[in-house]
Amino acid sequence: MSPLQMMPDRRKAISRSRWIACEVTRIARLALLGCIWAATLQAQTAGTGGISGTVTDQSGAVVSGAKITVKNQSTGASLSVVSTNRGTYTVPLLPPGSYLVEASKQGFKISGYPGIAVNVTETAGLNIRLQVGAVNETVQVDVAAEQLQTETSALGTVTTREMVESLPLVTRNYTQIIGLSPGVATDVTNAAGLGRGGGSDGEEPFVANGGTSMDNNFQMDGVEINDLQGSGNFSGGVAVPNPDTIQEFKVQTGQYDASYGRNAGANVNVVTKSGTNAYHGSVFEFFRNEALNANEYFRKMNQQPRQVLRNNQFGFTFGGPIVRNKLLFFTSYQGTRQLNGVDPNCSSSFTSPPLTNDRSPAALGAIFAGQPTFIQLLTGDSTIGPTVAPDGSNISPQALALMQFKLPDGSYLIPTPQRIDPSTGLGTSSFSIPCLFNEDQFMTNGDWLQSDKSRVAVRFFFANSHDSKSLPAANLGGPTSPGFPVLDGNRFRNFSLTHTYLFGTNLLNQAEFGYHSQRVNVLQKEAFNFSDVGVNVPAFDNNVPEIVIAGAMTLGGNGQSITVDQKAFTLQDDMEWTSGRHSLRFGANLNRAENNVPQFNFFGGLIFGTFPDFLLGQDGD
Repeated sequence: MSPLQMMPDRRKAISRSRWIACEVTRIARLALLGCIWAATLQAQTAGTGGISGTVTDQSGAVVSGAKITVKNQSTGASLSVVSTNRGTYTVPLLPPGSYLVEASKQGFKISGYPGIAVNVTETAGLNIRLQVGAVNETVQVDVAAEQLQTETSALGTVTTREMVESLPLVTRNYTQIIGLSPGVATDVTNAAGLGRGGGSDGEEPFVANGGTSMDNNFQMDGVEINDLQGSGNFSGGVAVPNPDTIQEFKVQTGQYDASYGRNAGANVNVVTKSGTNAYHGSVFEFFRNEALNANEYFRKMNQQPRQVLRNNQFGFTFGGPIVRNKLLFFTSYQGTRQLNGVDPNCSSSFTSPPLTNDRSPAALGAIFAGQPTFIQLLTGDSTIGPTVAPDGSNISPQALALMQFKLPDGSYLIPTPQRIDPSTGLGTSSFSIPCLFNEDQFMTNGDWLQSDKSRVAVRFFFANSHDSKSLPAANLGGPTSPGFPVLDGNRFRNFSLTHTYLFGTNLLNQAEFGYHSQRVNVLQKEAFNFSDVGVNVPAFDNNVPEIVIAGAMTLGGNGQSITVDQKAFTLQDDMEWTSGRHSLRFGANLNRAENNVPQFNFFGGLIFGTFPDFLLGQDGD
């Protein structure tokens, strides 16, 4: 399918030409995230969570003015707030992780609650009970935060780091388990798919609550990383950090607040790991091959070896302190090397006439003499139009040139069948030419805990990949004949800079700048040009031929070359303010998005109803 056909209707009006300067989409968006008055604050954003609850004494009376301090047990970052006159407290904008919560007030013992889990986009409920005593006494309480999310009506499911690392992922792609979230429908993962697979490339999209896949919103560390073009492999899909880089992710499927106002579908919020106060690292290698695979039926019938399927994914992670409790880092690398002869873009089977390596007009005439053309089959009248002469004298010179054309390896462009079926007299062929997919990705994260009031987080993701599809799906349908590979280069760059500042015990602000870039170059390689075989066509169609011989094969591969260059700049700010009985959350988001298609070539196609029509030069027009 054409990338233009895969676009929403508003983008389909791009005319065909050899070079297209697609209108640059410039979207400048300023949206109020909402002013939400409530007794309890929704204390999270796309990349953070929060903790809230009520402080009481042993009699159940509310305690105002209690100091609540939360400390990240991995990084040492801490934040303090004071309970209101109704005893409520909210600690917003916390990076996901495990926290120690301590509450103190003159006349009461310090109450400590270790191991409180904060998840992305969620506010953990923790009600605190203080005991009368001296402030130099500490009571540790082992209690989990409330699992029921009473602080928000948003529907969604968190997938933790342990789940991401433990669940079997064919290509270590977290989008392959998005379908485990309630309300999400997705295709079964193709374990033999080329490249990253899953829903990340747009080829296996998911939908939420009956919406469309175009309505979904992907965010990494609070910044959107969407594929604006939405044309599958032609535009690249979304960036996929390796599982050892992911802290957790959450899929929200409905009733989320105004800060997630980009689209009406699901929100996929990915949070990557940060450094800790201890050094941690890992080295990994994942390998699979075809050693235990069975051969495909038609390949076995045509006496062809089983298809190649080899995947190596290797890399490392390392993180720790540069300065303890002040400056932390985390970095990771993953390399992927894949050879794939199983994917539909790497294998092909078809029937054809019983051709031989004798491609002279006389030999072809002996095979096709008197065979009906498409119009004769359609009408049942054998007198309409010519048929191939027994000596092949009326075979068109262009068809003869294609029949005699050889590929660099010495095989014919229109292949000689691997086997002749004795029951039908037709030839059968099964091809598997291993496709190549290579990717190198890096993630580098830094956290500066400037003070108890100020922290800065930097995130940068880098990925370069390229693949070659040896037998790409043809636009005009039909199985692809060898000789027309598609080369695909893909590049991702994602950067975010976040500053969180506590102005007072009841006022917290988070400002964030984000940059997202992805560029895809798809190049269709052709074994011949129309002019090479004597076909006269407009110049812009000459080097992108596609020829369909119905009931047999398609020459020309996919027939398209395209460059898609997308950029998105985000500047957003969230402020959380608590006063008495009320909590206020407000903010703004400024987004500039660019979707450029600087180069696009579309094929020039010919369709022949039968092989005799092809030999006679009678195309479907």
